[in-house]
Amino acid sequence: MKLKNLSISIATLAVLSGLLLATAVAVTFPNLPATPVTMTVADGSVSYFVITLSDVPAGYDVLNGEYLGWCLDRGHTMSRSVDLTVTLYSSLSPPESLNAKPWNQINYILNNKHGTVDDVQQAIWHFMGWWNFENLTPTAQTLVNEANAHSDFVPSFGQIVGVICYPADANEQLSLIEVKPLCPGLSPGYWKHNVNVYNGGRGSYSGDPHITPEQLEDYEAYIKANFYSGFSLAWAQTQFQNNQYKDMWLTIANWFNAAAGLAPYISD
Repeated sequence: MKLKNLSISIATLAVLSGLLLATAVAVTFPNLPATPVTMTVADGSVSYFVITLSDVPAGYDVLNGEYLGWCLDRGHTMSRSVDLTVTLYSSLSPPESLNAKPWNQINYILNNKHGTVDDVQQAIWHFMGWWNFENLTPTAQTLVNEANAHSDFVPSFGQIVGVICYPADANEQLSLIEVKPLCPGLSPGYWKHNVNVYNGGRGSYSGDPHITPEQLEDYEAYIKANFYSGFSLAWAQTQFQNNQYKDMWLTIANWFNAAAGLAPYISD
């Protein structure tokens, strides 16, 4: 199995949801910094903008780096290649001034894009109140109709969530970036169980959600290549088994979470 194809099945994640809710710290979805960050904007080719964030603190669902970006506001211009101060808001919990906008439809479009960049941008402008339906391109009209047919759409883990970039300067343009939050990381106890079973230790899968042996072997290779060259599943078991190494349990669990494409586990 190639690493890029590694994933935990949706069914397995559904079984795990109760465990995750009991062990992870509840945060706004996606988890965004409350303090302002810096944004620079350039014209995009596969999106209307390429938006680069910087000054983002660690531990959130956004990082310093480039994001696909879209315009939300035709009433102002967007400064290019200059540092802009913005506050990030989830479109699932927007600021009061934007609360009435049809974010379900906009998020549906972000997750089901087709046509050109202009088609997608026009459809977004339509839902923001900046473009009449009859003046949209035929593809943009189709996008709008599809989104209206899915007006109950709410993105979840692994899907794109629109994150609003709200400028500190009222003369700057309102914009949006695409963010795809990862599923919360699994607990050290979950990984301990699976590693122990893989190595022939105590316990069995017996219908419990688990990572396949093939996935664990691929995770082992990924961790060895990216985190610790001396890593092995046998070594991980020794760390998990000994209570004096509990501080290491979380580190190892998050190596596994990264290899599985999950977010870091956050303990209470």
